[in-house]
Amino acid sequence: MQWFAFASAALAAVAVFAVIGVPLAWIIGLRGYWLAAVAPAFAVTIVGGAAIVGTWLGVPWSPLTVLLVAAAVGLVLGVVRYATRRHAPRPAPRRRFDGWLLAGGLLAAVVIGWRFVEIIGSPENISQTFDNVFHLNAVRYVLDTGSASSLTIGRMTNPGGALGFYPAAWHGVVSVVAQLTGASIPVAINGVTFAIAAVAWPLGILLLVRTLFGRSPVLSVATGLLAASLPVFPFLLMDYGVLYPYQLGVALLPAALAVTLRLLRIVPGAVAPGAWWWAVALIGILPGLAMAHPGAFVAWLALSAPFAVVFVVMSWRASASTGSRWLIAGGSVAYLAVGAAAVHYLRPPSEARLWPLQRTMVEAVIEVLTGAAWYRTASAVAAIAVAIGIVWALIRRSPASMAAVGIFVVAGALYIICAALPWQTLRDEFTGPWYNNLPRLAALLPIGMIPLAAYGAACTWAFIASRTAVRTATANWPRWSAVGIGGVLVVVLGVAMQVGAGSPVPVAVRNASAAFASDADSALLTADERALLSRVDDHVPPDVAIAGSPWTGASLAFALADRPVLMPHLLMENTDDLVRINDGLADAEAGDAVCRAVEALGVGFVLDFGGREVHPGEHVYPGLTDLSDSDGLRLVDSQGDASLYEIVACDA
Repeated sequence: MQWFAFASAALAAVAVFAVIGVPLAWIIGLRGYWLAAVAPAFAVTIVGGAAIVGTWLGVPWSPLTVLLVAAAVGLVLGVVRYATRRHAPRPAPRRRFDGWLLAGGLLAAVVIGWRFVEIIGSPENISQTFDNVFHLNAVRYVLDTGSASSLTIGRMTNPGGALGFYPAAWHGVVSVVAQLTGASIPVAINGVTFAIAAVAWPLGILLLVRTLFGRSPVLSVATGLLAASLPVFPFLLMDYGVLYPYQLGVALLPAALAVTLRLLRIVPGAVAPGAWWWAVALIGILPGLAMAHPGAFVAWLALSAPFAVVFVVMSWRASASTGSRWLIAGGSVAYLAVGAAAVHYLRPPSEARLWPLQRTMVEAVIEVLTGAAWYRTASAVAAIAVAIGIVWALIRRSPASMAAVGIFVVAGALYIICAALPWQTLRDEFTGPWYNNLPRLAALLPIGMIPLAAYGAACTWAFIASRTAVRTATANWPRWSAVGIGGVLVVVLGVAMQVGAGSPVPVAVRNASAAFASDADSALLTADERALLSRVDDHVPPDVAIAGSPWTGASLAFALADRPVLMPHLLMENTDDLVRINDGLADAEAGDAVCRAVEALGVGFVLDFGGREVHPGEHVYPGLTDLSDSDGLRLVDSQGDASLYEIVACDA
């Protein structure tokens, strides 16, 4: 039954992407594969925007809110499109269905899906990591308050409003899926994450490769295989953090880059729907990137910088007048200034950017070149294919191939700078928007590696097939022989990229699986603690709050038992009443300041999950320790070392 609920949540997430995104893509003139590949990005922009607009208008958060905003945006776009139809370019000729593109996407989806299920173990399992305390409880906060706005969700931990913006598009998508399916929050999260990893990511990276290098069976299949075999994305972000919002943003990034390529006319092909509508498409994607995670938006700025260079070179060469060249130069300076300002200012506070160096310079360079980023295990096949792709790109030197090399160089340089650059100020200027945090930069590397690796495979296959000796030897072979040979190569290379010493995938799956395991040694919630939380609603009335250390997972009573908690995250704005309870509840007496705080905050129970914390450390709340010795508390339920107490000291 749990797997049925998981499948329903995953399908609902795909439906949200499709029902919202596909009509908008159609209205602005996108057709064919573009409809499917850009739809998730458009949908995320609508979800994030609808959350802000709905909160401004006082409309409760629901799937209907999203649909109404999508309909309004679609109506405006439709009117503009109709009014400008005479100036629109002729529609591109319809092309035959590309079965190889479908094969590449299905290959990636199946392999990623298999590994995903292997990682989570059970649909109800949660990532036992630091950030997941916030993410789980934030989804509950959205469902309870009826607001998913990026401008208000921070009030869950900062009731005073000190946190003015927190990217909440991911939480909006998860909450909509939970409302549509009735799934529990953990199941809804796992379903949405599956849709992001196995659907949105393959769609986007296939679109980027296709936009750069055109249609080719080898390109499509190689891209699908590579998308599932470089675990720094999407699996690392399920293990480390956990960085669900950033994972969503990175999954949408290839589509943003593909649209940017079309807008700048770096790649050949049909011009439809026209330059202005490509600009509209990009405008439709970028807010979603920012509301998924600002780091994804800054990543678009960084990875598209080579496109700007290629565009300037192409425009300069094509320019016939001094005036136009001055215009190009001025535009380039303005672009650099805006981009530099964005990279400088779109960054978290300095105290959140203190991650230390984790590699030597030589180690970092080797990891980039061998596909061994973060996991320190080389992805041999992918690394060789990337090297071959770079060689072909330098031989052909087309704008598209140079743009692809540029993406890889920028992604690799950011990883190396973050991992090993000893000059902290300079390092912070380049990688501060990503917290100077190595896993976040590692996740960008596949976007640079996959296009080059697929290009290298396709060019090499075409080169071999074009040799006279090969054509002579295969002249009498049946038509399906090439497919058969290709199929054998895919199986052999696929196995090599998924298992064995030449693949980081087993290491990544093993690490991520440990993060999702629910047992006596789980870092955030042990099996006993999870079982006790499943019974909390039997003892605690709906509007009564629960105290407890968030570092031990006790605060997840909010997400998993739907009961309010005093500290829904580990990093909280501490009010005077909250401090009084945390410091003195165990010794509370009727009429004292602690009991007045208990009454003011509506607290009636305490969860004691012992002293083990999600991150090895010690955060002691004197009023929440040694509760079994307190006369002011009564034990109402327990399992193993986990206990639920009722506050009785303040009854008088």
